[in-house]
Amino acid sequence: MTPADAAHSPAMAFDVLRDAEGDTLALDAVFANFWPAYQKWMARARGRLTAQESRARLHEHMPELTPIFDELLERFGGKAPIARFLSLYKPPALVRGCTQAIWQGEDGPALVRNYDHAPHLADGVVLHADWGGMRTLCMSDCIWGALDGINEHGLCVALAFGGRPTTGDGFASPLLVRYVLQTCTTTDEAAEALGRLPCAMTYTFACLDARGEHATAYLAPDRPARIDRAVASANHQGKVEWPQYAQSCKTVERLKQARALLEQPGQTLEGLIDAFLKAPIYRTAYSKGSGTLYTSVYTPGDLGQDLRWPADRLHQFVGRYEPARVHTQLGLAD
Repeated sequence: MTPADAAHSPAMAFDVLRDAEGDTLALDAVFANFWPAYQKWMARARGRLTAQESRARLHEHMPELTPIFDELLERFGGKAPIARFLSLYKPPALVRGCTQAIWQGEDGPALVRNYDHAPHLADGVVLHADWGGMRTLCMSDCIWGALDGINEHGLCVALAFGGRPTTGDGFASPLLVRYVLQTCTTTDEAAEALGRLPCAMTYTFACLDARGEHATAYLAPDRPARIDRAVASANHQGKVEWPQYAQSCKTVERLKQARALLEQPGQTLEGLIDAFLKAPIYRTAYSKGSGTLYTSVYTPGDLGQDLRWPADRLHQFVGRYEPARVHTQLGLAD
């Protein structure tokens, strides 16, 4: 870590919350806390849909989410700006960094990923939800979206920015992760769903299921989806298409390192995780708005989510809610 990075290495709190029938106050409080910032963010969105139009877009492409949308909208006040936000349709552009790896060793399978972003722009919420008859556990974003997560069938999904500034008609990527977790049980189902959903920006989705089947989906608003069996991904989709961004976030270097780690003879899951907590995969550019906020490890076999930081750890399981708070110092350990 450079002196400049060290000076901007912040602390961050992560809270484990649950939203289920009879236990909804926590997420309502999260919305009340974050809504002013999200309202300012959504004010930069292209166009201004009515509440009815926002719901219609969601219902057209993800009808299974409509009952959850309706319930949350009512709980959060029912106004048109809130409806536009919850639909996450044609949102403002958002660039973040991530590194993702699918582990298939004897102690797997597992999905390991680093999430890189600005700490003040993250919810910091680990959310257990029981919506529409599906139990899920995820790192939440935009209140009901998900950056990464696992459902009761052992299906794991994580997102990564795909390395292009292009925007178009579609939904924010965290809502696509939420949809997959709510409606799919296998990697094949997840890949099919992602392949037909419109994504507002270029994003990559890593999927792993309880059978160990995996897929990587490459989505963009201006070209057809592509699905392959890549075991590692970062912030470009095959080739670098935004050189300035690629150089600043070291996406090529991170992807090369992730692949090398997966191919290393004698590698273990714990060894892979340890490497994700070190440079170059672990990033400390917090002063530039893109440092590693957490490392998440999803294990379909036990429905587990293991969150790691250089000095802290938090382990949760789908359907076994244990309230907790972790207040940790971000940045590499000395």
